[in-house]
Amino acid sequence: MKPQIVVHMESTVDGRLVTTRYSQPFDGKSAEEVLDIYFQVAEQVGGEATILGRVTLQEFLSLGTFDHQGEAAAQHHATFKAPRRGKRIFIVTDPRGKVKYDKNADYDFIALLGENVSAGYLEHLRDCNVSYVFAGADGQDIAHAMEVLGSEFGFTRLRLEGGGTINGNFLKAGLLDELSLLIYPGIDGLSGISSIFEYRGQADELPASGQALELISVEKLQEGMVWLNYKFHKI
Repeated sequence: MKPQIVVHMESTVDGRLVTTRYSQPFDGKSAEEVLDIYFQVAEQVGGEATILGRVTLQEFLSLGTFDHQGEAAAQHHATFKAPRRGKRIFIVTDPRGKVKYDKNADYDFIALLGENVSAGYLEHLRDCNVSYVFAGADGQDIAHAMEVLGSEFGFTRLRLEGGGTINGNFLKAGLLDELSLLIYPGIDGLSGISSIFEYRGQADELPASGQALELISVEKLQEGMVWLNYKFHKI
């Protein structure tokens, strides 16, 4: 059974995600001071692990990129569960197996992979105590991956902190149960900047089709931040 998945995000009033572009707070404080509220609220949102995209993780932890050149393709695609060390857990969507991990990391990791990764990469993950789950041939079967995370890893609630594309994929797959959204008191304003959900489909696709949002709570926080909580319903 898949875990409950709550997507926890922060955006401007026009729904944009690139924090370096946010307009400044009116009272002279820095944007960083206000944005820090996001991390405080994340603790209240909860979740036994945090789902991130590969790019976000590499930027956050300054991790390198694995070189698959000359490596043979993996022949076996069984789930690998590394021993947990009682650290914060990140679940990383990485279909092509790009993240190069450190052996002595301060976190536990679970990589969501495609079946086209190399055998050498799987050996690298095992050597670095990184668990992995295969999400179909191309790494895009996130519904299957979520089922494995529930049934084999025992997760009951996960917090998704993706970029717009990852969030859009989870939305399209109908995997979201809750939306925790912080509205930053500022504006981006430029067309084309990444927003909360960015499913890359055809013009006539409706990624949210069959889903409806119920507003559960609204809370005004410090520094003009507003916290909205929604529940997803299948209709």
